[in-house]
Amino acid sequence: MNQDNKQLLFLSTTSFVAQMIISMINLSLVFYLKDYFSYSPSKIAIAISSFSISYVLFCIIGEKPTNNFSPRHTIFVGLMGMGISIILFLFSKNYFFILLTLSIYGAFMALLWPHMETWYSRGREKKDLNKAISYFNLSWSLGTAISAIVCGVLTEINGVLPLIVGIVVFIILSLFVIILTSQLPYLKAVESEKQYKKSNNVIDESTPLRFLAWCAVILGYSFLGMLSNIFPLYAREVLFLNETRIGFLLWSRGLVSCLAFYFLGKMSFWHFKGFLIILSQIILAILSFISIFLSSYNSLFILFILFGVIFALIYMQSIFHGVSGSINRTRRMIIHEVLLTGGMVIGSIGSGFIYEKINFQRVMIYFSIFMAIAIIIELIGSLIFKIINNK
Repeated sequence: MNQDNKQLLFLSTTSFVAQMIISMINLSLVFYLKDYFSYSPSKIAIAISSFSISYVLFCIIGEKPTNNFSPRHTIFVGLMGMGISIILFLFSKNYFFILLTLSIYGAFMALLWPHMETWYSRGREKKDLNKAISYFNLSWSLGTAISAIVCGVLTEINGVLPLIVGIVVFIILSLFVIILTSQLPYLKAVESEKQYKKSNNVIDESTPLRFLAWCAVILGYSFLGMLSNIFPLYAREVLFLNETRIGFLLWSRGLVSCLAFYFLGKMSFWHFKGFLIILSQIILAILSFISIFLSSYNSLFILFILFGVIFALIYMQSIFHGVSGSINRTRRMIIHEVLLTGGMVIGSIGSGFIYEKINFQRVMIYFSIFMAIAIIIELIGSLIFKIINNK
């Protein structure tokens, strides 16, 4: 195995474990805040979204300062900081400190993903870029898929157990990263973004299709925010599903996305195809509308499977077209992360308030309308600026 593949293996292992723990903690927070504090769906949605908002803010604020550091250092600090912040969260007894500790958690997360993604994509274009992105997406999506099942089982044993396990693994993983990158020369030699741009004379050849792809990732993550943070409450309170069955639905979505990432990484038919970016959003809007009529476990399972495929395509389109040809890759990855997190916040808070005040079916109706309006605006904008037919 050459050094490039060894580097991808290291990054993929790290992103797999990190995302598995992050997803497990995110899901367990929903049940923990409900069972231990009896918070309303809207208060839970705000709490869950607090670390997402913090993540966005610190991604933006930290872009320039962190460009002076090697990715291996920012990733280590991010992982260790997330573990410590969850320890502080477990000692929080009122809503203000819960929001504060989760905000700290989000701030440290901002040191992880943008720099992980930049490291994956550095120096790669076209097929090599697609291969690296595929490795990344395969690893974190597999972590997400496994986390749902693990979280469901651990939560049924004890609601605090997933958080404790998450703390331990965060600390172990951070030590794994800093020790390994200090010992292996090809990992230790990875430069900061600022130094890399100085050492390599590159030309910006970005594609305007990134704007359509970024709109799509907002919609995709809005839907995911609802499924991850509000659907579990609906499934338990109205459909009377236990945590394990809910976890299996979320796991099925994650597993299908993982498989889709793998196959999309082997193909290039979707590269620089604006109409596919629009089509993926239309299908997502249709799924949102159809879900209004679904209540059986089997029908929900099919919905999660279909969403898993579309979600993978939307995510791949955003990260590939966003970074392709760019010389400021950390900035592009930050934009990607900010937009998908913004979508997650919109989906979580918006659906939380609607679900609390009305019902889950109305949540999906509003989602469908929101997506339809967004698609129409994108089509008008594409015609004006001729984005769809341009690279």
